[in-house]
Amino acid sequence: MQKDKEVVAVITGSSKGIGKGIAKELGRQGAIVYVTGRELESVEQVVSEITRAGGQGVAVVCDMSDDEQIARLFERVEQQHGYLNILVNNATTLNSQMGVKPFWEATSELANILDVGLRSHHIATWHAARLLLAGGCGLIVNVSFYADAKVHDPAYYASKAGLDKLAASYAEHFAPFNVSAVSLWPGFVATETMLELADADPKTRELRDTLGFESPEFCGRVVWALFSDPNLKALSGYTLLTAELGERYGIIDNSGHIPKSLRHLYGSPPAEHDIIPSLRK
Repeated sequence: MQKDKEVVAVITGSSKGIGKGIAKELGRQGAIVYVTGRELESVEQVVSEITRAGGQGVAVVCDMSDDEQIARLFERVEQQHGYLNILVNNATTLNSQMGVKPFWEATSELANILDVGLRSHHIATWHAARLLLAGGCGLIVNVSFYADAKVHDPAYYASKAGLDKLAASYAEHFAPFNVSAVSLWPGFVATETMLELADADPKTRELRDTLGFESPEFCGRVVWALFSDPNLKALSGYTLLTAELGERYGIIDNSGHIPKSLRHLYGSPPAEHDIIPSLRK
């Protein structure tokens, strides 16, 4: 995309994990990045890292379970810039019992991901829509996951399937405008939580050793490459895999690692949302 003014991005849930990696990478690329999370100290720490890397971050405390706080987030973006270019819907709620099987032996609080992790993203996109139109060029990214990984609980996968469907629907609504929407499936990512699990849990350690973890920054490089792709509109509405986009754009992860697609292990997006034949061209 051609950009004749500063790129403004909002990354929800960016005080740690994938969101933090995306925020840092977009900041490094020169975007003004709104870093959001529930704790001021955490978001300010990420903003400090962005600043040290030469970027510009804005710390915003925002609990994505609160519609009013979401509204205030985008009101602030409007007041300070008047437009938005990139929205990454990443915030979620996690629970240590997510891997418990059968699911009814775990806490019913796991269903909270349907609020913070699905509904909250639709509310954020609703508020962001007019700002994205005002930006002249825009990208919405829903951070999802492989549908058949079978390492979490049913509510988790319901939320991720919903994100895939939302991206497809957003793309249809934004089709007349220069705004695209995609759902993104990272692999297993070296977040703080995953690294801790790898130290303590043999199954997670095996995933790390056999499949490799993607860095959170790799996800950020993929998001920036998408936004910069002059043919982005052709991908709008589809569910995309970070590893396959990395191959498409020639992105190498930290330490020279080249992430591999896990679709042969954990399934492909539904046929109507899958564009892999075009990505391989």
